[in-house]
Amino acid sequence: MKKHLSITIASILALSVPSMAKAQIYVTAEVGGVPSVSGAALETFDESLPSILTLSGSAYLVTGANYSVAYVPPCFSGSQAAFFGEPTILGYNNYPWDGSQYVAVEVGGSATLGFSTPQNYLGLLWGTIDAKDTLTFYDSANNFIGTVSGENLPLVPSNDWGPNGTAYVNIASTTAFSSVVATCPGYSFEFDDVAYAQVVPEPASISLLAFGMFGTTLLRRHRS
Repeated sequence: MKKHLSITIASILALSVPSMAKAQIYVTAEVGGVPSVSGAALETFDESLPSILTLSGSAYLVTGANYSVAYVPPCFSGSQAAFFGEPTILGYNNYPWDGSQYVAVEVGGSATLGFSTPQNYLGLLWGTIDAKDTLTFYDSANNFIGTVSGENLPLVPSNDWGPNGTAYVNIASTTAFSSVVATCPGYSFEFDDVAYAQVVPEPASISLLAFGMFGTTLLRRHRS
């Protein structure tokens, strides 16, 4: 289900992408966090197959947990469940798991978020954060922009099934992206509640996101 949000902007620090001098990607991750851009569209993945989502290989829309392949729902912390309007279920160790449908990507699978118009902001509820979970950003011509992986987030990736293993991750790019591909070389990559928006792409304008809260930036050089 697509919704629209109206909340305040969070803050972020940035670093230039080495291979694209004019591109910057800004990242924050917060346990119990929410989307950081006012007016962003929100996809909760409660439909059978949302229009922005393409699944390939071992990637699925699921509910609950599957211990045999070790995917479990993201956790909600604080008022997150109420914010996103979604139910919770008590999971392993009575953790407050996301009780709605979410995306799970296993080894060999991919989940692509495709946008009809280029976007500059992406947020997602990233569950059981693992160092190898990876988001790869592409522009409208399918040119590589950059990657964001679990090992680069300002949290310690632990593949934790509890609340401390789930964060809301906010990402802003000065180069607009038209697709984002989620992959997982190890374990599984679970996410839900994706927010996206167009943001004025000039670095000076997006740098306003850096006012207030301390964040960490990550960018990785594309490996040929």
